[in-house]
Amino acid sequence: MIVEALISFFDLIFSPLLVLKPHISLFIISSIIAILVLLVNKFLVDRRKMEEIKRRIEEIRIKIAEAQKSGNKEYESKLFDELLKINTEQLKQSLKALLVTLALISFILPWVKYRYEGMVILNLPFTIPLIGSSFSWFVWYFLVSFVVSWILKKIFGV
Repeated sequence: MIVEALISFFDLIFSPLLVLKPHISLFIISSIIAILVLLVNKFLVDRRKMEEIKRRIEEIRIKIAEAQKSGNKEYESKLFDELLKINTEQLKQSLKALLVTLALISFILPWVKYRYEGMVILNLPFTIPLIGSSFSWFVWYFLVSFVVSWILKKIFGV
């Protein structure tokens, strides 16, 4: 019941794309998903805070190395506790975006599988080891998402 409703919902949204060739429509859908994931990360993860956390982690690691060299176990233990707190803070920042991204993907990806499973999305004039001479929906989705995400991150400095 819920699956059918989701399929109908996404069919309605993406119906203009479904008339295109599978590799083009899946390219556009994969790009849209990659953009949505990038936007989720941009708005849910505080970049300044993450940079500050990374800087603090590096400072603490240097201090831990110095404490180990000097043999100051008490100070080293205190630094490890501080490092654990900072790592927990970093995890909390990342986890928000991860949960929203997983929810988004868990709704859209089953529909993509339903629409494109069993189709040869792209035939190649050569063979790629471990992949073959044609792309399934998942390989094509993965490649497009990876490349689009990488390009957009470079462009927007995320």
